[in-house]
Amino acid sequence: MRKMMKTAIAALLLSGTAMTPALAQNCTNPTRCDELGYKKSAADCEGMESLVCPFDSSKYFCVEAGDPAANAAPGMILYSDGTVSNEVISDKTAVGVVAYVDGSTRFAVALEESKENWSEYAKEVSCLEDMSSSQAQSDFNGATNTQCLINDSLPHPAAEYCNTHKPVSNGTGSSGWYLPAAGELYVISLSRDAINLGLTKLSETQLSLGDYWSSSEANYSNSAWLVTLSNGIIDDSKGTYDYRVRCVLAF
Repeated sequence: MRKMMKTAIAALLLSGTAMTPALAQNCTNPTRCDELGYKKSAADCEGMESLVCPFDSSKYFCVEAGDPAANAAPGMILYSDGTVSNEVISDKTAVGVVAYVDGSTRFAVALEESKENWSEYAKEVSCLEDMSSSQAQSDFNGATNTQCLINDSLPHPAAEYCNTHKPVSNGTGSSGWYLPAAGELYVISLSRDAINLGLTKLSETQLSLGDYWSSSEANYSNSAWLVTLSNGIIDDSKGTYDYRVRCVLAF
């Protein structure tokens, strides 16, 4: 069975499908295993399906069994079948662009955005923690924050926009979208260029240099945190103002 799996992985490596890293088409320097996608060690690949670089036995390529997005990286395109690729695949439906990967924590940004206010009412949201800017930068609880805002007695248009975002009717992207927390937007700012490259490949709306609403509440009445994607600066604003909203999806 393991031999069959390795044969399948090898076939995928040669075909350049979404499961593999970018492959060098011109092997003029075959010792560059990293260019062929062999970037990990034996320890990194322990317990996973793996291949050894034919030119350097210390270099490995591996994926978690059954994970079609195991090689996800910022800027790659996320498809509705759960796969990722650096390329536009015409017979698949793109639902987002990978924004952040840290082990099993991964999320993608939506292909489009809106302008919404955070709240039209000067009222604290009891289920959200009031945060300083430094606390907000560490907030990765966007999904929980969004559900808190949705369940609040007053409307929160930015959160509602993301909660109802459904670019496809089934599969990856059909549910689970949320308004990112300030920390999630901060790491998006660090990969903005790579994300915009993926959006450009799809002819979709790029992330701007400006301010985006987060789902993190500031520490005074009806204020929330914005993140400027050109530089990652976190600043607060009254919730009644309209700013850009870009939803994200964990996958």
